[in-house]
Amino acid sequence: MDPVLRSRLLRLNAGLLLPDQAVWLACDLLLAGYETPALVELAGESPTDLRGCDAEALADRVLAELGTSRLSEEESNWVECRDLALDVISGEVSPDDWAYRLVPLRELGDADELDELRMIAIHDPAAVADRVLRFAHECVRIVDARLTGW
Repeated sequence: MDPVLRSRLLRLNAGLLLPDQAVWLACDLLLAGYETPALVELAGESPTDLRGCDAEALADRVLAELGTSRLSEEESNWVECRDLALDVISGEVSPDDWAYRLVPLRELGDADELDELRMIAIHDPAAVADRVLRFAHECVRIVDARLTGW
């Protein structure tokens, strides 16, 4: 599977996609050659009218039909950490902004080191920008390794 589609499907599995994003993902999966009854149904939903609870039920069916089980809460948290790390790597999230979103990352790194990085990033983001970026790359590597086979 295309890495971008895999990443979006992983986010769907973790419950991190909005209903409209789930509809567009279903459309893109169909275009990529994946076809299941639930994917067809989800792709046919209105992106602006699909309710969250209905999207979740369809997501469960899509994942089951694709042979994938739902992620655990812990695994979903890892995906959220991965998303934050990718935002840091892309430059969408700055080191000081990262410092305020740090809490979910605690399980992926040394708490004392993260506390130190957080404090410095809040007061002098430029001083730790390279360390934050290295940590973000490491976070993606760790999560990808933990979710091997997904």
